[in-house]
Amino acid sequence: MITVLLVFLLFAVIQVAAVFYVRNVVAASAADGARFGAAAGAQPDAGSARASRLISSGLSSAMSRQVPCSSVVERDGGSGLSVVKVECTGRIRSILLPFAALTTIHVVAHSLQEQP
Repeated sequence: MITVLLVFLLFAVIQVAAVFYVRNVVAASAADGARFGAAAGAQPDAGSARASRLISSGLSSAMSRQVPCSSVVERDGGSGLSVVKVECTGRIRSILLPFAALTTIHVVAHSLQEQP
């Protein structure tokens, strides 16, 4: 009886660690994509493409397709400066659970746009 509980606890810890790993890969990729899209002379759409490439290099191809990224230029409310916003949102399937439990990943990264 205790062995079964310990096995389920082990699976739960591994699942939480996997979700945090995926979220950290997506967050780092979105931040790098925002910086890349905000560089002087770069197109803001290049930020989402770079974030998607980085996500696919850090995760499996099936999982990276489930977390698409988009980028847009916005105005900062306080300063009025242009910022590039890269947003990655998706749902990933549970790794160890036999049923299709889905976890939502939502990451937003901003970077001030450089002027040429």
